Amino acid sequence: MHSSFIVVLVLLYLVPSLWIGYQAFMRFGWTWMLLLLPIAWLVGLFLGAIAAMFVTGILEWLSNFNQPPAASGSMGGVAWLGIWVVLALITSPFFAAVSTWLTANFLLPAFRR
Repeated sequence: MHSSFIVVLVLLYLVPSLWIGYQAFMRFGWTWMLLLLPIAWLVGLFLGAIAAMFVTGILEWLSNFNQPPAASGSMGGVAWLGIWVVLALITSPFFAAVSTWLTANFLLPAFRR
């Protein structure tokens, strides 16, 4: 892969969460409540990976529906692992940005009162 493509992918993954964190910092300043933002980001990453796992499980179940069991030593499990990784790479940054946004807009103002 070209290094510029890798930089673009990293920016696509990090910019939404960093922008939301910046907006929350400008709104609340240096308060202890801003520690919730990285925690929300990590929770979003894990929830995105779990959601990808459920989607992969449903897709695998649908593809194996009314099929004989796989032969011993087949590479089907590795293929589904690859599908899960791709889905997790797509959904995890989205879930991280959403959970950070929800925390910044709803949880932080509730603590400020």
